[in-house]
Amino acid sequence: MSPEIFNAKTARAGTHSQKKIGTSIPTQHSQPQHSHHHRRAEDYSTIIASNPPSTNSLASFAVRPVGVTFDSQEPDEEVLLFLRQHISVNIPWLIAATLMIITPLILLPLFSPFKSIPWNFQFVLVLSWYLLTAGFAIEKILMWLFNSFIITDERMVDIDLYSLIFKETNYAQLDKIQDVTVKTGGALNSLLDIGDVFVQTASEVPEFVFDNIYHPTKVAKLLNELMIEEHREELEGRIQ
Repeated sequence: MSPEIFNAKTARAGTHSQKKIGTSIPTQHSQPQHSHHHRRAEDYSTIIASNPPSTNSLASFAVRPVGVTFDSQEPDEEVLLFLRQHISVNIPWLIAATLMIITPLILLPLFSPFKSIPWNFQFVLVLSWYLLTAGFAIEKILMWLFNSFIITDERMVDIDLYSLIFKETNYAQLDKIQDVTVKTGGALNSLLDIGDVFVQTASEVPEFVFDNIYHPTKVAKLLNELMIEEHREELEGRIQ
C-alpha cells in the first residue's frame, strides 16, 4: 500500500508566508519555547474535538489522557495525545512465554536422565526455568507499557525503554516539524488500522518514528493541525 504523506510545506502554502527556522538547534533535553495559546486545542483540531478525554491507562491511543505526565513537562503544557504500540505487538512474545511454560511439563517426563537427578535438584532446575520465564514476560510487559509517544500543545516526546535500567527520551518542538509520513503495510494492519508515522524535524533528532501505533492517519492529521496552528500563531506575533 502506498504511504499517505502529510507535507508541512503544502499545509502552510495557504498562508502565503514562509515560516523562518531558527539557526539554533535545541538540545535533546531542551525545554519548550512557550507560546501563549489563546485557543483551546478543540478549537483548531478535529481529532481533539471529536474524542473525549481518555481514562483508560492501558489504551494504545488516548486523547487528553487523564493523569498522564512526563519528566520536564511544563506547568501550562497540556498532553493532547498519548500513544503506545498496538496491543497486537505482544502476541509473538505471549506465544513464546506460553511455550516456555508448557515445555517442562511435556518434555521432562519424557527425558529419562532428568529422572535420575535428586528431587531437590529437579525442583531447583524447574524453579529456575519458571523464574526465567517470569522475568522474560515481566520485561516485555514493562517495555510495552513504558515505550510511549506523547504529543503536547508544545512538542513531541518519544520515550524509549531499552531495558529495566536504561531509558532514552527525545523531544522536538512542534515548529521544528517539517514533514509527516504515514506507512501502513499488510492486510491485517490495514484491517486493524495499525501503521507507522515518520516525522522529519529540524531538531537535534532529525526523524521520529512512531511504529506499530493505532490510528496512524489520525496521529498525522493531529500533527498537521498543530503545525498549522503554530504557524498561525507565529504570523499573529504570539510566539516570542
